[in-house]
Amino acid sequence: MPQRTYSLDQAAALLNQGRNTLARRMREAGVLGADNLPATRYRGNTRLMVVATGTYWHPICGWTHYGRTEFTDAGLDHIAAKLGLELAPLPPAAARPAQSQPHHARS
Repeated sequence: MPQRTYSLDQAAALLNQGRNTLARRMREAGVLGADNLPATRYRGNTRLMVVATGTYWHPICGWTHYGRTEFTDAGLDHIAAKLGLELAPLPPAAARPAQSQPHHARS
């Protein structure tokens, strides 16, 4: 079963913080680096956070790689404890909306 993760936006909402405020506080606490990716001691600790990578097309630079920090349930608990924040109840895994199946047009 894949691990459930939350983007920085989702984590901020669960921690009752703004996205930028949470990112700043996490950088000050040494959890994130200047690029909002995990700092050295958190890098590779997939129990707390993972880095989702991908590419996108930039009109001037061409194909560009990016990394986005995502937090696990244990990572949210760790961040809340480290920053002294109250964590909202996490949604149950079964409450996630089911993926709809594609419908094909009939001719």
